[in-house]
This record gives sequence, structure tokens and C-alpha cells, in this order.
Amino acid sequence: MASHGSERHDRSTHPSEDDAPEARLPEHVYRRRRLVALAVLVVLVLVVVSAVVMGVRAVTSSGSDAEETAPVATATAQATSDPDQKFAGFTPRPTPAASGSAAASSSSPSASSAPKACGTNLSVTASTDKETYAAKEQPVLVMTLENTGDAPCTVDAGSKQMAFVVTSGADTVFDSRNCAAKTEDKNVTLNAGQKESARLTWNRVRTADGCPAGQAEALAGYYNLTASLGDTSSEKVAFVLQ
Repeated sequence: MASHGSERHDRSTHPSEDDAPEARLPEHVYRRRRLVALAVLVVLVLVVVSAVVMGVRAVTSSGSDAEETAPVATATAQATSDPDQKFAGFTPRPTPAASGSAAASSSSPSASSAPKACGTNLSVTASTDKETYAAKEQPVLVMTLENTGDAPCTVDAGSKQMAFVVTSGADTVFDSRNCAAKTEDKNVTLNAGQKESARLTWNRVRTADGCPAGQAEALAGYYNLTASLGDTSSEKVAFVLQ
């Protein structure tokens, strides 16, 4: 009996191998396993990312190749199917010879249509700014040019061609050409019906050929003004000096 009791006691105090807990591995073994698992995960992520990038590049390159080749094919088709319309709406740059001939042709009409001299279509009129001038008041002599023709014309209206002449009876009291400071040419174009005026203030002193100094002043009385441009002269106009 005692042996049976002691046998039970031994079984209760000494468990079997099946009931013994599993022995724990050293800590560095677990760390090594974790590092291996992490490395495997990183490799898998890199493989996935690389595959995605390669796929995107393949799609992009195929699309760009299609875009680059499409216009070339279209242009070739247009040039082959309809060569006459290749430069439709395009103005070619002229060659130097063409531009020179174009300039010559464009200048020819302007040269042929250049205004001619007024000739008999030029009208010259004389006037003064007043009819009567008080003592010591200086008259303003006016010459007006008018194109009486139907087309523009040109005339030399320089001082060399102009003349203001004041007379009293047969006496020439003043002639602007006697003391003209200088002579010059001035070509003027007058449109049909256009008028242009020139003015000269007379200091009431007489003049003579060669413009000698010390000439006397004009006396009070009636005077006539005649204006001329070249061979065209105006009618006489009267004014009074007091």
C-alpha cells in the first residue's frame, strides 16, 4: 500500500514530458528572424515599384512615339495626295531680282502720275491786310497762289520767284527783289482749288536797284500793289498811306 502511495506522489510531483513547457530560444535568434522578414518585405516592395515604373514608361514611350510619327505621316500624305495645295495661303519671300522689278514697277505709276507744273492753272492775287494805314503803320503785303485746275500741280514758290512791287503812278516805290536777303527755290504742290499765301511787311522805305542805303520814306498818298510769281502776275490792288 505504501508503495502505491509513493508512486502517486512521484507522478504528481514529476510531470510527464508531454506536459513540460516549450523551451524559449535566445533573444538574438528572434532578432535575426525579424531582420530576415523585414529584408524580404523590402525586396518585395522594390520589385513591385520597379514593375510599376517600367509599365508607366512603356505606356508613355508608346504614346509619344505615336504622337511624333502621326504628324509626319499626315504631312507626307498631304504632300503626296495634293502637292498643289502644299503652300496654300503662303506668300513666298521675293528674290532680290523680283523685289527690284517690283520696286521699279511700283515706282513707274507714281512717276507717271506725278503732278505737273501748274502753268496757266496758277492764279496769283495781291492784297493788303488793310485798305488804309495810319502814319508810321507798316502795311502787310499779301500774295495768294491758287490752283484753278482740276488736278494737283507744282510750282516754284521760292523767294527767287516772288516779287512784291508797290507803285505810285509810273514811280516804282518799293520792289522786294531789290533788297532780298537771299534767293531760294521752294517747290510746292497745290491740290485742285487749293490756296497758299505769302506775307511781307513793308517798312514804308523806298528801294532802288542794288538796295542803296539811306532811302527816303514813302509819302502819304495812294499806292498800288502788284504781286507776281515767275511770269504770273496779279492785278493791281490799291491802298492808302496816311
